[in-house]
Amino acid sequence: MMINKLNNLVILFLIVNVGFCIAQDKPLKIKSERNPDNSVTFSYTKKSPGSTYIILKFKELTNTSSSTIRRTINGRSGRLTTLKPMDPKSGIGFSYSYTFIDGNSRAKPETDFKYILPFKDGKKITVRTLNYLGKKFGNTEPKNWASFQFLAEPNDTVYASRKGMVVKIVDEFNSDLTAEYNFKNKSNYIIIEHEDGTLARYGVLKKNSIMVKLGSKVYPLTPLAIAGSYDKPENSQLRFSVYYLDPDILELNNNKSTLKNQKHYYIYVNPLFYNGEDDSTTKLIPNNDYITFCNNAIIEAEMTKREKKKILKK
Repeated sequence: MMINKLNNLVILFLIVNVGFCIAQDKPLKIKSERNPDNSVTFSYTKKSPGSTYIILKFKELTNTSSSTIRRTINGRSGRLTTLKPMDPKSGIGFSYSYTFIDGNSRAKPETDFKYILPFKDGKKITVRTLNYLGKKFGNTEPKNWASFQFLAEPNDTVYASRKGMVVKIVDEFNSDLTAEYNFKNKSNYIIIEHEDGTLARYGVLKKNSIMVKLGSKVYPLTPLAIAGSYDKPENSQLRFSVYYLDPDILELNNNKSTLKNQKHYYIYVNPLFYNGEDDSTTKLIPNNDYITFCNNAIIEAEMTKREKKKILKK
């Protein structure tokens, strides 16, 4: 998807990654194993080290009873559930299907948490808010929609705004110097999961500039990548949003979605940011300038005692 620049309108459509058992790249696999006591254990392996919400549905069951499993799983592997036979002398007959999506269904977002602006300390940065593109096609906005565009200079470093773990990296797209774009969905990005279950997406990153790995732990002011552009270097930017999985999800739609009918599975957060040379915070106002502020106290705010000890030794 690409959108040529029209009247300088700033727009954004966030592609939601919903996976299904028939997905070609198979970011998550379910394996069943029959045990000596005729029970059946279901385990998973997945590419993301972060939280994933899975819905496992059973059908055509014999010699057992079970309901749909809805669960948040973590790490790259683990046990999902075990079916027990009603008659321990006989095996279980079953078939199943599953869907999944990134995020933690038990997220407890700290909506008053104070983030740092994702650039070097003391840098002046201009911010714009991003409209939800789906509205132009008759869709509704995701809950509490909030997303930002930071206008960067070529080769500006992007830093982590908060402690978390890198759970997704896309680093395969080059800028297109033949045209100018207001938005392209094919851009490089990083997703970081925070301890409260929120996810932060850092988008439009320069190819081959990413400085962290999948599973890396980051802290405020950890360098992540170089700000990129859809087209010319002078249009360098960062697109940033914080969101979490809607806890009321009961089903995941496996039908092909469009801008008009795409389902919304995430709730957005409009974060507080530190601004200036003290610890004052603010909600971002479009077309305003802000100054990144960070100090050791902010960096260490979410660290464990062990992490503080380790970091201070460096």
